[in-house]
Amino acid sequence: MLTNNTSSQEDIGPNLTQVTETGRKVLKYAVIGIVSYMVLSVVTRAFVSYWKAVNPPPPPPPTVGFGLLPTIEFPYEEAFDFPQEFEVSIPREKLNQFPDRAKIFEMPQASLSLLADERARKIARGYGFDAQPEMLGPKHYRWYKYQPLEFSFEIYLDNYNFSLLSDYQTRQELVSGVLPPEKHLAITTVKNYLSRAELLPADVATSPGEVRYLKSLAGQLVEAVSLSDASLIQVNINRVPVDEIYPMFTPRQNRAIVSSILTNAVGGRNTIVQLTYDYHVVNYDRFETYPLKKVTEAIKELEDGQAYVASDEKIESTVVRDVLLGYFDNFDYQPFLQPIYVFSGDNGFVAYVSAIQKDFYFRE
Repeated sequence: MLTNNTSSQEDIGPNLTQVTETGRKVLKYAVIGIVSYMVLSVVTRAFVSYWKAVNPPPPPPPTVGFGLLPTIEFPYEEAFDFPQEFEVSIPREKLNQFPDRAKIFEMPQASLSLLADERARKIARGYGFDAQPEMLGPKHYRWYKYQPLEFSFEIYLDNYNFSLLSDYQTRQELVSGVLPPEKHLAITTVKNYLSRAELLPADVATSPGEVRYLKSLAGQLVEAVSLSDASLIQVNINRVPVDEIYPMFTPRQNRAIVSSILTNAVGGRNTIVQLTYDYHVVNYDRFETYPLKKVTEAIKELEDGQAYVASDEKIESTVVRDVLLGYFDNFDYQPFLQPIYVFSGDNGFVAYVSAIQKDFYFRE
């Protein structure tokens, strides 16, 4: 009977000590498993990130959504010839700084509205031109006034681009003896002048602008070394750079889409003695990306004379030492804002080469 009781007790199962020991083992291996999983997950993610950094996936191809593009119409007939002595010496590190694509922006063409005549006359009156205009064409007017200087004011009715000219260069008291406004005041004066006529778009209003100090020498305006040596100041305001990186360039090295000359010899609104306003709207929300040609290909075009010279004077010799990517902003209307390679060198040399690959232009 005793033997049977002992056998029955042994068949009951593991005791509390055994259960506890087994539970500890299970917990131990579970913790090891969880920690191992977490470590493996971290290591795997780190390896994947490293692999992607070392072997990034190729970007999607350029969108080329505008189809074939019209070529940039550089005003070659107004440009100076290439220097006779010409050499390219650009550091290698500068040749590796360019992306493989760039944005191209749509520029909608202005149209003549029913209220264009009224608005043009209002702009002219705001600048002191109250007489009847001379009709130079169906959408091109010109006014004159003769005090305190002899001024002419021309405006186009479709886009309200205008030019203000005066005879300041023939007035000795304006080109010598009186210091011009300082930089900040001059730029602010020009922006306020445009704002009065509601002709200060955001991409010009937020642009810092640049200045050149001028003086008269032997009947010609030349650049002065500083404000204290100058009698006039030129203000140039281009649009803000694309993506805050790529600046704008016009057909002329020292003339922006807003370019003005100011003097302190005449007060009030007549401080501005010359101003040209050549602004065309850019739709920054409507753009596509296009592939850029290699900068070495652009250099080859430059060396072959297939570039537009934007220098303001004839240059006999130069060494090209720099290149950057920018955008060409023409004084005349163009359907797209397109990128260019800008080459610069000794003696004030500046030249442009279209940056988009040739296969994406209409073939002439």
